[in-house]
Amino acid sequence: MKKLFLVLLAAFVLAVVNPAKSEAKVMYDGVEVVKGQTGKMTFKKDIKVYKKNPDGTFDSLVVKRNNFFRTYDIEKYDGKTFYQMGQYRVQATDLVVFKEVPIKIRSSFYNNPTYIYINRDQIGYFKNYGQNFNKDEGINYQPVKISFLNDEQFLSYCFQDEYGETCIKYQGTDIKIADTIQREEGVRYELTADTRAQLSPIEGYVRADDNRMYLKGSTFSSLGIEINGYLYVRNESDSLVSYFPIKLLKPVGDK
Repeated sequence: MKKLFLVLLAAFVLAVVNPAKSEAKVMYDGVEVVKGQTGKMTFKKDIKVYKKNPDGTFDSLVVKRNNFFRTYDIEKYDGKTFYQMGQYRVQATDLVVFKEVPIKIRSSFYNNPTYIYINRDQIGYFKNYGQNFNKDEGINYQPVKISFLNDEQFLSYCFQDEYGETCIKYQGTDIKIADTIQREEGVRYELTADTRAQLSPIEGYVRADDNRMYLKGSTFSSLGIEINGYLYVRNESDSLVSYFPIKLLKPVGDK
């Protein structure tokens, strides 16, 4: 009995001296921030929000005044802004109080973040919907610089070109952040369903002047990068490059 007591005492002392490590929570404005979160939202009065089901029907939910909700994806088009609140989508109005999580905090959840421009209304130099970049990208063999401005609500992306250094500034809410994963280059895949090619790793992004549709069974070679669940590949027939959802690609053997 005495021996058991000494063993338990030693275990207790060890736990006190070397407590188990746990990841520190990321906090902002008094609440915990989670990966993929863009901000937090409250409402000035009780309102009803909706989600669309796969069969085209809608479910509704009444949200109470001043209750706090996390927001995730943001959509901007036709002069309107929409916030994704779990499965529910909420349009920005005077009744919605949205507070953005600084983009530096948002990016801290990712080992190698890629930044994707998601504002469909503002078009300009390096500001086309679906435009994406990360810290490992180089232009003319020069490294890029990414920094955070204006209380970390803006992202600055700078690179060298033939005219010197060029810097583009993005509002944080115009940027979606996604994981960038290195994959083995040259691995062959085939499509498991007819799929339209995408020029950016973002759901539903198909440029109007690029209507390439590839049939089930089409084969591709990996270019070694997966972003936001999309693999960057080269088609073996026409040599054109595209992004496809990795869930629609299955590995195949050598030719």
